[in-house]
Amino acid sequence: LAVWDIIASYRAAASAAGSTDFYEKAAIAAATVTTPPADHVLVDEAQDLGPCRLKLLRALAAEGPDDLFLAEDAHQRIYGPKITLGRYGIQIRGRARRLTLNYRTTQQNLLYALGILSGEDYTDMDEEAVVASTGSRSARSGPVPQVEGAASLSALYDKVAEKMRGWRDAGVAPGSIGLLVPTRKEAENLPRALGDRDVSVAYVGRDGSASGDTPAVMTMHRSKGMEFAKVILVGIGEKSLPRSYLLEGVAEEDRADVLQRERSLLYVAATRARDELVVIYAGEPSRLLP
Repeated sequence: LAVWDIIASYRAAASAAGSTDFYEKAAIAAATVTTPPADHVLVDEAQDLGPCRLKLLRALAAEGPDDLFLAEDAHQRIYGPKITLGRYGIQIRGRARRLTLNYRTTQQNLLYALGILSGEDYTDMDEEAVVASTGSRSARSGPVPQVEGAASLSALYDKVAEKMRGWRDAGVAPGSIGLLVPTRKEAENLPRALGDRDVSVAYVGRDGSASGDTPAVMTMHRSKGMEFAKVILVGIGEKSLPRSYLLEGVAEEDRADVLQRERSLLYVAATRARDELVVIYAGEPSRLLP
């Protein structure tokens, strides 16, 4: 009853404001469509879609040959719970195909990133098991990822600054460098800490865009869909990842899914690097690292 009281209060407040949230808009749109407006719908990053958006997709195109084309990667599911397409009227059984060739990152970076997923059970949106290492390969080769520990946060900043100055002196294009961190607070603090060490970087928030002439600092979530020639994963220590506040008060049966999404987030961040990947942590390394 308490849950329904909260829902009723939320609905009353939304009605008074004349507004709906993004998920409700998708549900309303799906219920409103009487004649599908599209013959075909193509969707990227489908693993992050929720039930309301899937219902809207189903409503946009009538069922038929090649009605929906969905590209998804179960290993990159960092938002929301696991979804099964068949529950929302999208039937793909027998028509799914797995892509295994990676064009973005090097074979060395790919193998490191796949090591982050090792030991986890992943399923796609058709409830088929997806084994991370099976058949995955890259079209390019490069240096082996570097993993470095620091005794303190100050020492971590020193290591990051040293690596950045080395790239700067070697003529690496500043805009081709990305520094990725677990939380927004860390992303906001990093430019000041590096500025004190004669390294200029810029924080890119949720609504911002990376500059072509300055190294970009952003959260791992913000980096999704991005790519950089060189990436430093900053602060990947045991106290930073998995993020403890996400696990506080979580029911035991839900903890495994939260931890899997944290692992997927680290995988996403590691695969933003096209050529060179560096991981730096303070104290003990995160248990999610290979």
